[in-house]
Amino acid sequence: MEKDVNKTYSKKYCHPFGNIAVDMGFITERQLREAITEQVEDDISNKPHRLLGKILLENRWMTNKQVDIVLTELSENKMRRIIFVDDEPSTVQQLKKMLWPMSHEWEMEFAMSGKETLKFMSKSRFDVVVSNMHMPKMDGVELLNTITERYPETVRIIHSGHSDKEMVLKSVKSAHQFLIKPCDVDTMKYTIERACKLRDVLRDDKLKKIVAGIKDLSSYPILYSLIIKEMQSKEPSLKKVGYIISQDVSMSAKILQLVNSAFFGLPQEVTNPQQAVVYLGIDTLKALVLSVDVFSSFTEDAEACGFSLVEMWRHSLMTSRLARDIACTLTDDKKVAEEAMIAGILHDIGKLILLKIPAQYKKVMNFTKRTGCDPLEAEYIVMKTSHAELGAYLLGLWGIPDNVVEAVAFHHDPSRLLDDTSIMPEKSSLTAIHVANSLMMQEGSFSDTKVFPYVDMRYLKQLNLTDKLHEWAGICNKIKRVEGYVGVL
Repeated sequence: MEKDVNKTYSKKYCHPFGNIAVDMGFITERQLREAITEQVEDDISNKPHRLLGKILLENRWMTNKQVDIVLTELSENKMRRIIFVDDEPSTVQQLKKMLWPMSHEWEMEFAMSGKETLKFMSKSRFDVVVSNMHMPKMDGVELLNTITERYPETVRIIHSGHSDKEMVLKSVKSAHQFLIKPCDVDTMKYTIERACKLRDVLRDDKLKKIVAGIKDLSSYPILYSLIIKEMQSKEPSLKKVGYIISQDVSMSAKILQLVNSAFFGLPQEVTNPQQAVVYLGIDTLKALVLSVDVFSSFTEDAEACGFSLVEMWRHSLMTSRLARDIACTLTDDKKVAEEAMIAGILHDIGKLILLKIPAQYKKVMNFTKRTGCDPLEAEYIVMKTSHAELGAYLLGLWGIPDNVVEAVAFHHDPSRLLDDTSIMPEKSSLTAIHVANSLMMQEGSFSDTKVFPYVDMRYLKQLNLTDKLHEWAGICNKIKRVEGYVGVL
């Protein structure tokens, strides 16, 4: 029996409640092993900490006061709180059993209806909701729409079957991620942890709510008109549609969110919007554009803030082109060049998020005018974060590939990643997008320039790439000289 007990008390079933109780001297390790064995054999609970406390109380190994002390300590450790929603009892039991090993990292609840879910959420905060799609009375789409309105900071994930394509498309504006049943524990864990990855970067809870609550972002009006016109034509061209979408920041991000979801089950990540359009197909795109209205032509926010969508669009396109060309000088890997190109399109998507909070945006602009400091510096002073982190957080929530999210997050300050030995920055899209954006921000020609104020020279010196700066500046000059560079127009 002792052998079986020790097998149960493995690292896989490491229990935070029990560990804290042992550390505080309330129980012995043997008592903890026996209690965990009883818990594993008797019940797969959605409240493992309270159940273990109950078992320890029943065995008179702990007092009520000691249990309360440990539960308080656990709450202060801020474990992720996740609620799973499914109306099938068998599915709920399978989820409980499958996710039992995660009980040392997640505090989980299980609900069997939308109504029960909202009741749970009215009483306690949840970081993530994972919901089935087809449910009686309140389906997954209605539930996530309601959660978006009431609890916008919550990460929202659809967990449904392949047959639910139509409903999945309806939820694309309120869901951050999509998982296909049956989903293994590793995929579930990766998706949830990745979606939450950049939450800690944003220190302001209000900003977290705004970013996580975003359903769509403004597209460049002319491009929006072109995509609507093409989709309404008798025989829409995938090639034309892909090209139009690839020219726009918010359209590119939304299409990549959907195509990289588990719902489409692609064997590899997609970073090219034109390729994504081919995978989605014309019927799906028609539903997204004409029925779901997944893209937005809303420009009032930009106009109210005095923000030029045209200038951002031109800067993004030119930065994208330069980032691709720089990547090609660093590596023959076409994937890196493709990542650099889409990172160039998306690197300032956080500025579109700022338009959703005009008061903050105006504070940043006023601070810049008053002090003469750089807008990026003003963002950190006023908001304790920047458009780079805001954009990366949204893209992370949407499931955009890691390399692109990383490039967006650190495109102003790549030195912050120099201590990470798991990346090869000399061949990464981050290097390309950082240099491309820095050169595009610098005014004038680079003919006799020896000073590059926006380039992170420490980063380039560490990578022994400073000697390439003038070559890259020459490429930038050629792109800047193209008069009236306006993409598809």
